[in-house]
Amino acid sequence: MFIPVVLGVLTIVFITLRSIPGDPAAVFVGPDGTLADRQRVTAAMGLDKPIIVQYGIYVWRAAQGDFGRSIFLRTEVSGLIRQTYPATLELALLAMLATIAIAIPLGVLAAVNANTPFDYAATFISLIGVSMPIFWFGVLAILLFSLNLSWLPSFGRGPGLFPAIASGDPAMVISALSYALLPAMTLAVTSVALVARLVRSSMLEILGLDYVRTARAKGASERRVVVRHAFRNALLSVITILGLQFGTLLGGAVVTEIIFAWPGLGRLVVNAISQRDFPVIQGSVVLIAISISVMNLLVDLSYAWINPRIRYA
Repeated sequence: MFIPVVLGVLTIVFITLRSIPGDPAAVFVGPDGTLADRQRVTAAMGLDKPIIVQYGIYVWRAAQGDFGRSIFLRTEVSGLIRQTYPATLELALLAMLATIAIAIPLGVLAAVNANTPFDYAATFISLIGVSMPIFWFGVLAILLFSLNLSWLPSFGRGPGLFPAIASGDPAMVISALSYALLPAMTLAVTSVALVARLVRSSMLEILGLDYVRTARAKGASERRVVVRHAFRNALLSVITILGLQFGTLLGGAVVTEIIFAWPGLGRLVVNAISQRDFPVIQGSVVLIAISISVMNLLVDLSYAWINPRIRYA
């Protein structure tokens, strides 16, 4: 299903971009451009050819890793993606790590301590996280941690976490983390809330099953019952939602990158949309679709490792 999914995304984006009002050539030449200028630019972009011909050319080139040249930046789209995608991937991975580190323990503890003040507090915090818009939380985080407390930078990426880790310089890694902490936590807020609620509900359902009561009746410790018997069987649903949330984090990075001036793929796409830069939009969306498809494939393969009863022939 991998190839049909990517091809389907590419087709939908291609058709949608050419169906919305507006002319990229008119945007490029500006309000002072003449009709001859627009026609010349249209021909240079290949937009004067029939739609089916444009589509065939684009699919053939995309299959070879060639997404064309940016209309406004006058450079290869693949080069722009190589420059910006690591920043977006870094942000999404940090947000995913924060989600796993916070949401799973919070959900498990809330289920084990069901109907206690801790459970009520965890549920209340999760509801706030689900209801809070990312752009609002990001602005509040900048006001508190950057402007008032001066603990963390308010914008930019700094040296970048991947280059910092590759350099092996601890000071560089700390600097990169200081830049990434605020945007990563802002991006992770909704995911933490959703995953925590799912873990709690899954654990509550499993803790009430017969085999869990049997394990307790045999004298197994509460920790063994929760970790070995309950949580392991709840992992399938947790892994599924984490895989889906990774795609949400990649897409949600657009808003976060704008707020924190993070030089990632989302910010590149927003600028390309305002300029109607077709090649950049198409190449970026296809790359995100590939990333989400790969993550979903890894999630499916992980089922057999988590639950030995599942096998893929």
